[in-house]
Amino acid sequence: MGDGEKSLPSLDATILVRNAAEAETRMSAEPLEGTRLKHFEVVRQLGRGGMGAVYYGNDTSLERQVAIKVLAPEFANDPDVVARFEREARAQARLRHPNVAQIYFIGEDRGFHFFVMEYLEGPGLDSLLARPEPLPWAKALEYTIAAARGLRAASAQGFVHRDVKPSNLMLDREAGIKILDFGLVKSMHGDAQLTRDGAIIGSPLYMSPEQGRGAAVDLRSDIYSLGCALYHMLCGQPPFSGPSPVGVIAMHVTDKAPPVRLANPNVPEVLAHIVERMMAKEPADRFANYDDLLAALESARADRRELSGLRTRGIALAIDALLLAVLGYFAKLWVFPAAIAYFVLFHRLLGQTPGKWLLGIRVEDPAGGRISWKAALIRVLVFAWGPLAWTVLATIVYFLYRDQRVAFRMANLTLPQLALPALYVALATVILVAYLAGFLLVPFHPRRLALHDILARTEVRFKARPPAEQVVEAVKATAFIRRPR
Repeated sequence: MGDGEKSLPSLDATILVRNAAEAETRMSAEPLEGTRLKHFEVVRQLGRGGMGAVYYGNDTSLERQVAIKVLAPEFANDPDVVARFEREARAQARLRHPNVAQIYFIGEDRGFHFFVMEYLEGPGLDSLLARPEPLPWAKALEYTIAAARGLRAASAQGFVHRDVKPSNLMLDREAGIKILDFGLVKSMHGDAQLTRDGAIIGSPLYMSPEQGRGAAVDLRSDIYSLGCALYHMLCGQPPFSGPSPVGVIAMHVTDKAPPVRLANPNVPEVLAHIVERMMAKEPADRFANYDDLLAALESARADRRELSGLRTRGIALAIDALLLAVLGYFAKLWVFPAAIAYFVLFHRLLGQTPGKWLLGIRVEDPAGGRISWKAALIRVLVFAWGPLAWTVLATIVYFLYRDQRVAFRMANLTLPQLALPALYVALATVILVAYLAGFLLVPFHPRRLALHDILARTEVRFKARPPAEQVVEAVKATAFIRRPR
């Protein structure tokens, strides 16, 4: 979970320079493998940075894998460094988002200051970029969108990361990308300063011009750094390189990066323009916020990514209902658990049922990744609460009156005799209205979410050209083919 191998380690490393003089530190931490910090077993070292090391470990209380970041012993007596280390953990712990690594614990044991975070198998994005060749532009775009979503969450909490680079972007199977290392984070909400004032901080290969000048920064500085990381993914090399960190920082301040399409003609022109705007020298010329940036990035995707509306989802549900009706003919009462398994398995494993596949829509988490088992189960249970409630009501009525023979004339019925049937009808009507209201949220919700989407934290988006549309076009095309006489 630490920094991976890099082709230019001296330029990719995070630096903190005061008065334009580089302040280098050396790690001299004693081995911790095989020991314990509080209730965490330290198993092996994963990586090492300027302020400490990251270890793979076990949480013995909850029996889960974790990553343990330990401050180097030579910094343990420096109150400023210890405070910055602890603030990193607290800053990251305040961010609960699929694209930000989760912090579990912060503490001190035997003089070692450490914090514990979720263990991510990775690899880090920097390991993919170790070879000087570009990533597929569609994959690079998805990584950037995931990172931008995590940074948007940090910005919403008033944080600027200030060290966005590939080694701090960890690949994750579910979320796509998780952001690490908030050690240089700056609070914009008036909290205590998290890094030293008047310092040049960041990583030279991805540092914004204002960081290089030691000027004030805001979220647009992180957008610049993310643009540099996207440039690296698309071109197979960083936008600027040189023999020294100071020289590279100067290039960020004064030079214009070579055009993306010059290094990789396969990159769409619209994406190249987005990178150019993200890396504008003046913050005012960049995207003003992450919403604008994400809208531009998502519009550059190769497939259709707009949110799906009620009509398309309704047609997809009708197709699935037809398939389940056929299954119910053979499975009888077993069709109900089979229907739950049908939706849970298809949504969790493939992101779409056969009906959704035909119409080219897909269920995703807010980060654009595959939904979890929990989300899939919550989604289907909330989706099915109406039919389940009707079934329970019908079962109650059946067992209450199964031994009674009912015969009546409307003219002879009294109000007390009508009260109970009216109550049952009212309950069934309330269930129906409430159930339909959960679906009718879609046209009015800004992200076209139904009730089950909101509670499960999922979204339904177009992912590709619908196969059904392609079939219709193929049928239309064959209509013009003349049959031989």
